[in-house]
Amino acid sequence: MKRLLHCHQYYFCIFLLFISSLFFPYPDTIYAVPSDPSEGFIMDMAPLLGSNGRVKAIAPGCRAMTGFLDGAPFVWSRDFGLVRLAPPPKYFGMGDFVSDDGRSMLGFVSINDASHPAPYGQTWARPGFIWRYGEPLQYMSGHGIVDVEWYGLSADGDTALGYGKKKPPSVPTAAKGKAVEHLELTPHHNRWFSIRNKKLFRVLDKIARPDASPYYRLLSRDGKKLLQKQHDNSVQVVDLQTGKLRPLTFGGVLPHASADLAKGEKCILQAGDPQNPLFRWGRWPGFRRSRLLSDSELKRAAPDSPLHADWILDDFFCSIPSFDARFTLCALYLKKVPKKPARRPSLLDATSLTVLVRLDAKGNDIPIDDGPALMGLDISDDGKTILYEMDAEIWIWNEGLALPHDSVPRPMPLARYLEHFGLSLPSERTIKSAVMSPDGQCFFGELALFGDEQFPCKQFLACIKGNPPRPHWDLNSKKISNRGGQPVR
Repeated sequence: MKRLLHCHQYYFCIFLLFISSLFFPYPDTIYAVPSDPSEGFIMDMAPLLGSNGRVKAIAPGCRAMTGFLDGAPFVWSRDFGLVRLAPPPKYFGMGDFVSDDGRSMLGFVSINDASHPAPYGQTWARPGFIWRYGEPLQYMSGHGIVDVEWYGLSADGDTALGYGKKKPPSVPTAAKGKAVEHLELTPHHNRWFSIRNKKLFRVLDKIARPDASPYYRLLSRDGKKLLQKQHDNSVQVVDLQTGKLRPLTFGGVLPHASADLAKGEKCILQAGDPQNPLFRWGRWPGFRRSRLLSDSELKRAAPDSPLHADWILDDFFCSIPSFDARFTLCALYLKKVPKKPARRPSLLDATSLTVLVRLDAKGNDIPIDDGPALMGLDISDDGKTILYEMDAEIWIWNEGLALPHDSVPRPMPLARYLEHFGLSLPSERTIKSAVMSPDGQCFFGELALFGDEQFPCKQFLACIKGNPPRPHWDLNSKKISNRGGQPVR
């Protein structure tokens, strides 16, 4: 009798697993059906990049790309082939952004700070430059800007956004370490700047002064807007021509530190409010990640699902604009409002939630994923494709791709996404880093490899649509001169 009871329990558990797979599809389980690769391609990039190379940016349709080869910046274009820049002696460098036609590129060169300490008032020996096909390099030190970081290049290559330090005067005789530190903390010493019409330099202090220097693209690819973050955690879309500001909100809610309740500005996402983008954001019991639920699924959501709680928007981070900044990829830091008011309420005691979202200027905000290890990487020009990192693996969300057994688009690992288009990678390997083209159709990726690997592509290039010519070049081709002056140190 006991053996019969165990048998029934075993088959009952199997039945529950079968039923759950039918009624409770979950984003961790991918139902992508591979299609025949009638278009697109996937190729090994190791023969082109060598042992020390990487692609940092890809133009739409894989028309051009930039990055570094053997420690030197390069540009490849379908129009003119490979151009390898020669950094000054003892410098290395890379390209960060490339225009759609490959004829403009933003990059930098740097030098080992241990053997060549940065000059007075500088953190790094890092001159930034603009390269244009057939023209000399344009170093930003020529505009009095050092320690340059780039934050975007327009699609036509006409507008660039950068951040750096105003070149300090000559080092005083009595300058000590504290004097240098004080200089670097002086607000007017830092500069956000733009380059327009190829050489028109403009300091943006009166237009935009983000509170801190982030590590992702801030310039919209039409070259007309940028995102700035302030000390109160608010983020605004800034029109570079008019200076007009549009604050980013999530479900009409501003960060609590910037919301003005006297003006009727919202600071709480309320449970049960249909205007709250988390209204359908829930998880099944036992699962750690949430998803958008249908009407019939709402009743089955776990009691601790985000949709059952009120939330305060604490912070924006990882904000990246689409082509015209109508859409914005953001990671939000939310804190739960306690059900019972405490004598001394504190946000430090609240339960937190990190949510990756796509914000829409028209108010149609969409949550994409949640979890503690989220970082947005890029958003396509049309705002429909999102590339991000989750738990040290690259994931993707495509608004136009709803898989079988589902009615709404779900995120999936990039490897499974490529498989859906008939482009296969080893199933036992994950993609640890990736770059996406602005049209959301081409990807450069690096695989997480362990031990011997049968598949040849440790670095790969994949395009899911069209039949563009595959990039090719001779890794041993002769370097060309940068045709510009030496960077000023």
